Amino acid sequence: MKNSLGNPARGEAFYPRESEVRKIYRVLDKGASIYLSAPRRVGKTSILKHIEEFPQEGYFFIYVITESVDSENEFFKVIFEALIRSEAIGKLSKLYDSIKGGIESVLSRVKTVYHVEIREKGETDYFQILSDLFENIKSEFGHVVILIDEFPQTIQNILNRDGTKAAEHFIQKNRELRHHKHVLDKIHFVYTGSMSLFPMVEKVTELTAVNDLRTVEVAPLSQAEAHDFLTKLLEYDKVSLVEPLIRYVLTKMGWLIPFHLQLIAQEIVDVFEANEGESITEASIDQAFDQIVHLRNKPQFEPYFARLSALFKGSEYNFVFDVLENIAIRDSIVMDVVFDFGVKHSVEEVRRIMDILEGDGYLFKTEDKSYRYTSPILQMWCRKHICK
Repeated sequence: MKNSLGNPARGEAFYPRESEVRKIYRVLDKGASIYLSAPRRVGKTSILKHIEEFPQEGYFFIYVITESVDSENEFFKVIFEALIRSEAIGKLSKLYDSIKGGIESVLSRVKTVYHVEIREKGETDYFQILSDLFENIKSEFGHVVILIDEFPQTIQNILNRDGTKAAEHFIQKNRELRHHKHVLDKIHFVYTGSMSLFPMVEKVTELTAVNDLRTVEVAPLSQAEAHDFLTKLLEYDKVSLVEPLIRYVLTKMGWLIPFHLQLIAQEIVDVFEANEGESITEASIDQAFDQIVHLRNKPQFEPYFARLSALFKGSEYNFVFDVLENIAIRDSIVMDVVFDFGVKHSVEEVRRIMDILEGDGYLFKTEDKSYRYTSPILQMWCRKHICK
């Protein structure tokens, strides 16, 4: 299996996530839309790309990423344009002449010249255009599923640009679309992103705005899956580990997500080649883990912290970094100390921020209610490069 580090895994590079794929189809079969929940780098985008590329019969998937979108109308425009350019709509319009005319009549209302829209007056209402397009897709032809990546980031972008009311209206408008008479029972949505949806929604409105979504969690790999995945990654580069060494690697990793397995596989191969093909030992594995936090891997870790700087501003940002730095050094933090940092930085919504850090995969809450890094590898990076 080729190591696709840093990119969504496609084709033969995709490790089968059969349990998650089954869950997605099980919910879609019941007519519900989905929030695909998982911390960043767990493999959500790879799963979405996989089901788009290899759909079950009767399903048509359209993948859209809205990370840079910062307005409501632009969001619906991006979805509309992805739909009309997709193979899904192409197949439907070619296979069923009864809807082709309807789709073409919708498209005729948005004309472009050199990619600039020409309208008689006013701004095109892409929510309405999208609703009209959906009207011409009949449920008996199959299920159309819009896969929306980085949806929580879009909410954050609108909040930053236009404020709370605009962000709340955007969330409510998406709910309205999901319940539109032309959408129910034939158009479904799967929302996901690198930051958690529910804390973001709570920041601007009530959770009832998204309580119609069914949550499907993407879990880290099991021990058996991680063993198989790591073995296949190494085999591609003609490196093999004996069983005790594989267990040693997985124990040191702690959090078995595909991205970190790809990272350690890359470093193990580098150590193996540097040692001119000598047998891998525990010392070799330790060396590979030390190399993970080398500055050359900064592009792999920087997005974790760029995300935080986009999400938190001012005193909240300083609070978050104090918390992360403290845990990186001391291994854990109790809530009393967290609240002390909150007082230090005049941060009121301490619990909401900690929920975001937990939901986004930075931290997890232990049985004694303290917080630790979810990933020992991320802790190693913070300890070496982030701590003062």
